[in-house]
Amino acid sequence: MTHEPTPRRVFVESYGELSAAHTLMARSDVVHLREQAEPVDYIDDLGEPRQHFFDFIVTLADGDKVAIAYRPDESAVRKDLASTLRSIAAHMNPSVADRVVHMSERHLPREIVRDAKLLRAVRRDNRPEDDKAVAAIVETLLGVTTVGDLVRTSGLKGRAFRAIVRLIGDGILKIVGPHGITYATRVARYAAADGGL
Repeated sequence: MTHEPTPRRVFVESYGELSAAHTLMARSDVVHLREQAEPVDYIDDLGEPRQHFFDFIVTLADGDKVAIAYRPDESAVRKDLASTLRSIAAHMNPSVADRVVHMSERHLPREIVRDAKLLRAVRRDNRPEDDKAVAAIVETLLGVTTVGDLVRTSGLKGRAFRAIVRLIGDGILKIVGPHGITYATRVARYAAADGGL
């Protein structure tokens, strides 16, 4: 399900596409996802007219549209997807997408997909008071801490964990080190993690 004002089901054709959909919909810069979009016409390397169906077209917060072809790496190499996508990009109507990309299992490590699913789940909560309480603690952070330390400091237990995940998704907190959000995950204020003020 999407988190648009009117939620809708997203239809995919493989587990890889499902993982990609979860990851894309969890990104704060993706404002709309359309799956199994209408075909795009292009001319292949031999000059023949062809059609390609993109798995997703996402609209980003800056207004750019990205057409995404999900294919496992082995299949993409075997079918020379890179050449196909170059041909499509050369003829792409800007009203459809500004650029095209290939997404594969390489872009979707298990921890990233798990975090994306977790983020999508906690975004269904409507607990702005929890988010505000944890955000106030985060404002006082000067360095790196753990999710567990923030939970203990807040006194909100599991509700704090869910608020922390939302703050990570909103870009207020940044994971420092490997992904896989747990109580042991190290986090910092986003600006502090990037060396900003």
